[in-house]
Amino acid sequence: MEQESPSLPTPQPAPRIDLLERVGAGIEVILVAVAGLLVLPFFFAWWDVGPAGVMQRADYVVTLMVADATVTLLLIALMQKARGQSWSALGWDFSNVRSRVLTGVFAVPFLFGTVFLVRLFFEYFLPQYASETNPLLELIDSEVALGLFLFSSIYVGGFKEEVQRAFVLERFRKYLGGPWLGLVLWSLFFGYGHAVQGVDNAVGAGLLGVLFGILYLWRRNLVAPIVAHALYDITTLVLYWTLWDLSF
Repeated sequence: MEQESPSLPTPQPAPRIDLLERVGAGIEVILVAVAGLLVLPFFFAWWDVGPAGVMQRADYVVTLMVADATVTLLLIALMQKARGQSWSALGWDFSNVRSRVLTGVFAVPFLFGTVFLVRLFFEYFLPQYASETNPLLELIDSEVALGLFLFSSIYVGGFKEEVQRAFVLERFRKYLGGPWLGLVLWSLFFGYGHAVQGVDNAVGAGLLGVLFGILYLWRRNLVAPIVAHALYDITTLVLYWTLWDLSF
């Protein structure tokens, strides 16, 4: 008797994403982008100062950044839970952690190289937008201020901003046109958020955001970008403090 060949499985169509899911994901991205900023009026009223007054004190600036980070992280946790997703869905995975940490460490020289090239570009081609100082770094005038900003480098820069970026990229990957579109748009937003430091620093921050995003998308793991971001910020602060100290 002729033996019947096994039937091949019928290919399943990709799950369809309806408009409501896309709108919901878009709202989540917007909330993650701005929710932390909603705490600012509370602190302005509490301290009885405006944005200009805040930018004159390191403790005020770091307090606002930490409050923004905490609100944003809590919101991300709630939205992940609402969708039945854990932190691991964002790449919070410590398997093969040594390799991922080393990847983050080795990325740091490339980050500094990128910022150096941006600085050269502005100095030679757009000198009117080249910043001579960084208003945030100028707040570091004591060991206490340095310690506050070092803490912020780890919690706000390394942890919050990379979890936030991963959340946004995952929402774009699943619902909003793909992670690379999300990376471009979020990097533009990330750079704009650093505009207070000058146009050249904002452009540099946007490009760093692209590199951090590539580190994340490469393995869809948070360890390498968190390590790279925190180390970059810490090294920048220590170098500034050392050079500032030597100048006095």
